[in-house]
Amino acid sequence: MKQRIALLLAAVLLLALCACSSKPSEDVVFQNDLPTVVHSLYISPVTEEEWADPVNYARLSPGSSIHIDFERFAGDGAEYDIGVVDENNMNYDVYNVPLAIGDKLALSADGETAILTVTSADGSSTETYEGYVYEGEG
Repeated sequence: MKQRIALLLAAVLLLALCACSSKPSEDVVFQNDLPTVVHSLYISPVTEEEWADPVNYARLSPGSSIHIDFERFAGDGAEYDIGVVDENNMNYDVYNVPLAIGDKLALSADGETAILTVTSADGSSTETYEGYVYEGEG
């Protein structure tokens, strides 16, 4: 019986050590705080002239969020342009947003103003950035 308990404790300790030494998440989290479904999310370094390909390929319902691999869109700067297109073909663009691994982005809008709230990975700081809302082509 003592051997089983010792083996069980060793297994728990090993799992705990593995969890502590695992690689930290390389993601940022985007949350849709709009009242409409998001169809496309774009994140491009400010140094790029054009938007990159969308970083999501799924519809994002109001209130839902998605984890995005930061390395997928990371460029040569620490500031990014964020673009979103919703189900009504409305565009939400916010420019010059500093991002880091683990940040949580929440997009909402107030009339013709896009509002992007960025919370740091450890939750110690929150910044709000304003952008533009406009009807897209199509």
